[in-house]
Amino acid sequence: MTGPRKTSAAPKDPAVEAEFLRKTVLGILSVLETKGLLSTQEVDGILRAARAAATPPPTPRLGGPAATTQWTRPGQPHQPMDRSGPVAIPNVLRAAPAGAASSAAPTEASAQQETPEEPGAAQKPPVIDFDLQ
Repeated sequence: MTGPRKTSAAPKDPAVEAEFLRKTVLGILSVLETKGLLSTQEVDGILRAARAAATPPPTPRLGGPAATTQWTRPGQPHQPMDRSGPVAIPNVLRAAPAGAASSAAPTEASAQQETPEEPGAAQKPPVIDFDLQ
């Protein structure tokens, strides 16, 4: 019982260990495929699944700050935004182009005289229909 003491092994490099394990698994899959126990599609599926499991999913991108965001440092007092100016709301019911305005003017006048079938029909934004063929 007075034999040599076992000392702990030197720490192993994780990259070397991972490469050894990868090559071992590829060798085992190759042997199973050669023996006919696994098909080529099954081996490819196993490799794809292993690669997908080894790759962490991408972090979802969060929306960026608004253009009017004011950044503050920790401990800096809050400064409220100046909201005294008018708010610009885009006009979704844009006027027709200049060339189409002259031809569309008579139809717009007759359309305004008619009573819309449903309330708010005159305020609906235009719809663009695409046919992708």
